[in-house]
Amino acid sequence: MKLFPLFCLAVICIFGCRAKKTQSNLEIKTAIQSQLDKCVEAVNTKNINLYMDLIPPDFVIKDQSGEIITREKQKEYTLRDWAIIDTTLNNKFIVDSIQAYGDSAIAHTSQRWERVMFRQDGKTKDTIITTQKHIETWKKTSSGWLNYDVKELGGEVFINGILYKE
Repeated sequence: MKLFPLFCLAVICIFGCRAKKTQSNLEIKTAIQSQLDKCVEAVNTKNINLYMDLIPPDFVIKDQSGEIITREKQKEYTLRDWAIIDTTLNNKFIVDSIQAYGDSAIAHTSQRWERVMFRQDGKTKDTIITTQKHIETWKKTSSGWLNYDVKELGGEVFINGILYKE
């Protein structure tokens, strides 16, 4: 009779150890924020290797014009864009909220990026501030949480302190 509780405990331990541990919403939000912090570091320092580590190997999206953007095309576009940035002054990327679905999550994020950029003449500089809200699709991979899709919801652009209107 005294062995039965030990047997139950052993069964619970065996099956409990095999069960897949799911992360809490807070743990997922923290992990995604950590990835966004790495992205900010990569952008601020123009570290293309760190930036590419944050992009899934099977990354493919369609842009607004319908062009298919592969991982390599994303790298090419990022380097092109970074070439006209003189200095990042401030860059914040925040996870506002998430909805988790097992090994995937939808994250609502906001970004504010202030930077000094070159004009087309390559010499004149402007201070640019962009704000943007996103809905992002994240998946947990063997490399951690990676961003698979971004939908821009809108924001504002300021050039030398003046709101830019298209």
